Amino acid sequence: MEKGNYGYIERYKKKLLISISILGIVIILGVFFSVALFDTKKTLFILLPILTSLPFAKQLVEYILCAGFKPLTKEEYAFIREKVSYSGEHSIFYDISLSRYEGILYFPAVVVRDGRMLFLYTDKLKKKYPDAESLKKEIAKSFENQKKPYVIILTTTVKEFVKRANAIKAPGEEFTARDKKMQETLLSLGV
Repeated sequence: MEKGNYGYIERYKKKLLISISILGIVIILGVFFSVALFDTKKTLFILLPILTSLPFAKQLVEYILCAGFKPLTKEEYAFIREKVSYSGEHSIFYDISLSRYEGILYFPAVVVRDGRMLFLYTDKLKKKYPDAESLKKEIAKSFENQKKPYVIILTTTVKEFVKRANAIKAPGEEFTARDKKMQETLLSLGV
């Protein structure tokens, strides 16, 4: 499943859990066999668990960061697909995350179209960014290398998201290529 498709983050979390489980088992078995076969941990065999521990830790941290991401329900997803007039086009993206030095920002749905980016954000972000302006500034920092900045629009409910998404007109000639580039940038910034 590709980034931007509905259900991506749940699948990504499952993939991480499987990987964490396998790496954890390799570490435990490596230490166990090293001690059981050689009566010491001072063997070359112990290198396998040691070298496996770094990817294990990296993926564990990734999972911890992603565990709090709450995607759209199937009903909310169906509502957006049904009500947004251009939902069949590649303008709406789901399960989008933006990696920042301060942490990861997660958005269940994002529209990139006609020089605008429309973000649906959740209660978790409302706690960290109580006002929309501070969140807009954080999002803008992720795209500060763009020559012409996009207008950032924030919504907190699915109904408001659909209403705002339908208000964004079809992209003109000058925005078609820019929208495509911005969409690629958006998909490259997170997990």
